[in-house]
Amino acid sequence: MNSGLQILVDWLQFTIKTLKVEDIIIDVLYMNLDDFIEVEKGNLGYKRQKVCGNIRILYEGTENMGVHVIITGKGCREYEEKNDILELIDRINGYDGKISRIDVAIDDETGKIIPFKKILQDVREGNIVSRWRSSVEIIKRDIQKKEKTGQTVMLGSRKSDICMRIYDKALEQGKRAKKWTRMEIEFKGKKAKAMQNILIFHECEIGKIISKIVNNYVRFVEKSKDKNKSRWKTRRYWKNIVKETGRLSLTRKPEKRTVADVRNWVRKQVSPSLAVLLLDAGGDIKSILGIIAEGKTRLKTKHLNMLKGGK
Repeated sequence: MNSGLQILVDWLQFTIKTLKVEDIIIDVLYMNLDDFIEVEKGNLGYKRQKVCGNIRILYEGTENMGVHVIITGKGCREYEEKNDILELIDRINGYDGKISRIDVAIDDETGKIIPFKKILQDVREGNIVSRWRSSVEIIKRDIQKKEKTGQTVMLGSRKSDICMRIYDKALEQGKRAKKWTRMEIEFKGKKAKAMQNILIFHECEIGKIISKIVNNYVRFVEKSKDKNKSRWKTRRYWKNIVKETGRLSLTRKPEKRTVADVRNWVRKQVSPSLAVLLLDAGGDIKSILGIIAEGKTRLKTKHLNMLKGGK
């Protein structure tokens, strides 16, 4: 029975030291070299960077840095259009790759199982028993429109190997009429390695394992006169979240890219390069039109489907 919850990988970051960047694209990511473009700057100490949508590959660092791959949450959904992210994790392991960060998200698109407002109130009032010693509430606003565009409560520190975020995903996505809460656990360092092994060898039990991890770190409770907070009764909603999470299996949730996504990506990543070409040609746009004409001959089915899907 579908409870309304989904569990999915929502960030993946890894390093491989035994392969060149081209081999990682072809043999590890199972992607095409032509899908990636070179951007002007590197990052994180690497001199060079290749990008495809929300997937970044950093290379040419110092001798021992290897090749570093960052797949954001949106990148995970793009990757799952054609590939299986669990099989990718298995290949990373097969090439002695090291996962430095992996996020696992639990989505409630009913807004009834993970009650964001109740959780927020309990955190503010201290109705919580946790191994994490701190919480941070983050509110994002659009200054011009004078409206709230995001709200998150984070438990733990991002400097540690594990922390958790609970936020209004619908608000973040600008879908105010929708109910959508996300509970996200970020694993880094040794915890990321442990999660890598869990996903490879115990994928069928991922829901049970995540529910145990979450409940081990935090518990929302009903306020009591008892001075020992650990004896306070567990909130009913939290019991339900833990129970429902334990039933889950990993979800593959491909998200088709739209023409608008491509437009935004070109604006952010490619526009400086196009400007260089235009200036080099003395303002003559013919050279850029020639590149576009060449690209038109290389359109694939995914590009045509994108056009059919509208702008």
